[in-house]
Amino acid sequence: MDKPNSKEVSNFHRYFAIQSNNEFWALSEKALDPVEKKLILTVAYTSLYHWQEVGTDENIQLANLAVARAYCVNESSQSVHYASLAFDYFDGSGENWIQAFTNAVLSHAFNIVENNEKSALLYENAVRLRSSLSEGDRNVFEATFKHIPVPRT
Repeated sequence: MDKPNSKEVSNFHRYFAIQSNNEFWALSEKALDPVEKKLILTVAYTSLYHWQEVGTDENIQLANLAVARAYCVNESSQSVHYASLAFDYFDGSGENWIQAFTNAVLSHAFNIVENNEKSALLYENAVRLRSSLSEGDRNVFEATFKHIPVPRT
């Protein structure tokens, strides 16, 4: 195999970023067994790696959100770091579906570390934002949101 040129390498990065992102979201929308919980982390980090090579800041932050969600699925406190990165980047400036996801995932992350007050506030924001979504965006959001726990009170 010949060494690919830089344009081909960029195309490969973009292809694998998109493929791993799509695989991540398919996993994010279902209950996972232990093997799938490891896989979701792998594909989320794969997406992040490839978007860091060729993506926009928005692509990278959405990949950070995917990593956060993967850590949430695995009940890891690492989720707070990645969810905060995406939340801070998009806070008040992203489209409503992005705002809904960042609030929902950060709520789950804070729930894991037992910061119930922040978790509840973000969960309420996600619910409020859900009502503003188009039917298509709401259906996509709901597929993941149904796996986000209601915060402890």
